[in-house]
Amino acid sequence: MAKKPLSEQVVVVTGGTAGLGRAIARAAAAQGATVVVAARDKDGLDGAAAELGGDGHAIQADVSSLDDCHRAVEEVLDRFGRIDTFCANAMVTVYREARELEPDELRRVIDVNYFGAVNCYWAALPALVESRGTFSHVNSALAYRAIPLQAAYCSSKAAARAFFESARVEHMKHDIPVAVTLTLPGAINTPQFDQARQYLGKQPMPVPPIYEPEPFAEAVVHTFVHPIRELPLGWGSQKALWGQKLAPRVADRVLVKQGWKGQHTGEEKPVGSPDNLFDPLPGDKGARGRFSDKSRSSTIWTSLRLRRWLVGTAVVGFGLATMGVTNGRAKSLVR
Repeated sequence: MAKKPLSEQVVVVTGGTAGLGRAIARAAAAQGATVVVAARDKDGLDGAAAELGGDGHAIQADVSSLDDCHRAVEEVLDRFGRIDTFCANAMVTVYREARELEPDELRRVIDVNYFGAVNCYWAALPALVESRGTFSHVNSALAYRAIPLQAAYCSSKAAARAFFESARVEHMKHDIPVAVTLTLPGAINTPQFDQARQYLGKQPMPVPPIYEPEPFAEAVVHTFVHPIRELPLGWGSQKALWGQKLAPRVADRVLVKQGWKGQHTGEEKPVGSPDNLFDPLPGDKGARGRFSDKSRSSTIWTSLRLRRWLVGTAVVGFGLATMGVTNGRAKSLVR
């Protein structure tokens, strides 16, 4: 069921100061929404607030703290009176093999990526019930297909996907008027690859195909008005989901060969370089990272997925055309 037009919505975006979250905030504001960004980094909050203008608002908060999430929700309600969409987007990661992860590193990724999303859900749900709104979680294709070096990130996203799958059905059972929608992005050109903790000794990079954040942000914002149960973003994401379903052992073998070298540029980067795992790094990072020369600015697959009626019409049209050609040939044979 469609929700309010964006021009009538108050939207909260966590992790809204950089990367995909920053692009989501911009896209929602461009369509008339009143947008609130929440994040840890003061510099990014100042930059995002300036972009959003007079109707925007920024809140410093760490989603791993349930108290911070409740405080952020209260601040939005005090200022704007309601929340129509809450987009849980904040994330951190560590590039390290599973057996070598330190307990505090794994725990921190789980605290931000899993409990952070859950904390946002718990804090925002009463307001979303009141507005009959949407809870949007920016998840990942890696919730379905885990890859080497990313055990912490992949497991946190898998856990969150399962949690919200349960919540969605519970909402249906109890007639709770809040949509729960998940987006599953593929690789995105964001500043996160310069901020992540890494033990590669190399500059991390997203696994191609890589997309700019803006087309994915447009798709996420689409779900604020037209909630979708789960939406893969980009052909790479869809391909990973199908590959995992149809041939997971083949994917294992491919990752053995490509899963390490495909995640770094080959450029040296010292282990122990500054990262944002526990504390934000200074500076306003913006939406895009360093890989624009390798990134796609549109995603035909996701555009078609959001316009199923176009695909259906094309299929029906092709079928009718084929039938027409076949019937014409049959009649000519009869003559």
